[in-house]
Amino acid sequence: MTLSPERSSAKDKFKYPFFSFSSMKNLIPLLLIFGIFTASINILADETSDPVVWKSKINSWVPFVTTTNDGSYTGASSLDGSFYILNNKGEVLWTNKPGHRVTHISFSDDLSRVSVITGERAYVYTIDGKPLESYKSVKGGFMDITPDEKYIGGSSSNVYAMVYEDGRPSWDYKTDGKVNDISLTPDGKTLGVASSDNFVYLVRSGFLLWKKDLKAPVISVEVTPDSSFVVCGTGSFESEEGEKNFKLYLFDGSGNLLWSKVIGHTVSSVSITPDGSLIAIGSWDKKAHVFSNKGEPLKEFSTNGNVWSVSITPDGKNLVIGSTDTYVYFLDVDSMQKHQRMSSSINPMYVAIPILIILAAGAFIYTKKIKKK
Repeated sequence: MTLSPERSSAKDKFKYPFFSFSSMKNLIPLLLIFGIFTASINILADETSDPVVWKSKINSWVPFVTTTNDGSYTGASSLDGSFYILNNKGEVLWTNKPGHRVTHISFSDDLSRVSVITGERAYVYTIDGKPLESYKSVKGGFMDITPDEKYIGGSSSNVYAMVYEDGRPSWDYKTDGKVNDISLTPDGKTLGVASSDNFVYLVRSGFLLWKKDLKAPVISVEVTPDSSFVVCGTGSFESEEGEKNFKLYLFDGSGNLLWSKVIGHTVSSVSITPDGSLIAIGSWDKKAHVFSNKGEPLKEFSTNGNVWSVSITPDGKNLVIGSTDTYVYFLDVDSMQKHQRMSSSINPMYVAIPILIILAAGAFIYTKKIKKK
């Protein structure tokens, strides 16, 4: 017995009460809108995640920052000669003004002491700010001190890179231009030197291991603790205008160039994780940038001033930066904005979701039409 058309229609409506052919045609625009809305929410979430764990305003520009491995303490210096010790909420625990600009702050491994270096003296405090001792150091503009306070590295008479051991001169090396920055390994034996003579140097116990001509003044340098990587940047503090030859460089411990990247602005500060996996830089494009050790630009963060100082934690999870907008920023690296070129491209998933929804709806309708035949 054959069902009448009317009864057949009624059966179909009973079997598919919510998914009739006509209703699915009407649902397609709604499904498309839903897909686009979902993709937009994902894009908005990516764009609006706030990387700032805390920020703290100090008296002046911030030429140096550092933080402990766990981010429990942060040290920052100010252009007016002050320095600040802050907690993990960005609150100033204590501050002092030695009388000369502080170029380096170091926390002891057990977090019980803080060492502060100027171009005249070294000062040692308890973690809560009680003075313990002070002594003369190498007289120069850029200094570094190891966490155990045993070794001090710095510049002297502009062109000399020097190392002091237990407060006494140990060795030095003369460059052909003004020393702009130095980086001393924890054992006090190896020194990275950035010079205005356009060379970056790696020196061990007073003997040159290698030097490289970077065709522009070298402004910043950092060496990993085992000397396996040397990162440095070129630029000029004489002008804020960008130059195409201002670059970021990564060398291995033997002086082989691994890669270089055009930054286009003065690379005022560099910081590298101990394993060399992540590199952070401060630039006079008012941004901090994070790169992989393959040279891939990963993250960036903008301030209202030039980024003068950066320090990335050993695990690469946090970045502290100092800016000429007089703020110290403590950032979550994962939440930082993707690099501009990367973020300008649309995530393929955001396009795929609406397309997949439309294809699924179309396949369902096509199947229905086949069954009707």
